[in-house]
Amino acid sequence: MLKALEDGKAELGSSTDGKAFFALLLQNTIEGYFSDPIYGGNRDMEPWRMIGFPGARYDFRPFVGRFGEAYTLPPVGLLGRPEWRSRG
Repeated sequence: MLKALEDGKAELGSSTDGKAFFALLLQNTIEGYFSDPIYGGNRDMEPWRMIGFPGARYDFRPFVGRFGEAYTLPPVGLLGRPEWRSRG
């Protein structure tokens, strides 16, 4: 079904373009996959780890000018890291 939508061969009704619907579906899926975890996607920030994105860190000064060096800190969401939140 997805391939038919992507190719514009799926029938979705007279006023719905399958190819345009697929493009919108794909864009929304990508946005959900890479969005901040507070919006319900990006579980455990694994997609950010996969691409090396640091997330919403407030201060990168220690890393400015360190070209070619791996950034090894884990990503941080808008609400911080789960282990930073108090339990109780």
